Amino acid sequence: MKLTEKMEEFMNDLIGERMEQVYQEKDGRKYDVFNEELELAHQNVLRKLPKEQEKILFDYATEVANRCSDMNEFYYRMGLRDGLMLKDVIQTMLDALIE
Repeated sequence: MKLTEKMEEFMNDLIGERMEQVYQEKDGRKYDVFNEELELAHQNVLRKLPKEQEKILFDYATEVANRCSDMNEFYYRMGLRDGLMLKDVIQTMLDALIE
């Protein structure tokens, strides 16, 4: 495995772990309460539907969640990239001031 592949794998793992950590906490509170209430409401709707329609709604919800996850990861990566670029710019400015 090449060094760049190892670095990409490391960054993917790091980003995934960080995103999971951020999603789990907000001002010290867990997101789980909201998700539990929403999940219960979703399950109640699914129980009232025929099996065929239940599968359609489940598949739709899964696809929406996957797309949102991909979009969130994209924005996280762009923010990380922008932050690293800003760090480099600031370091360059500091180096210029020191010289």
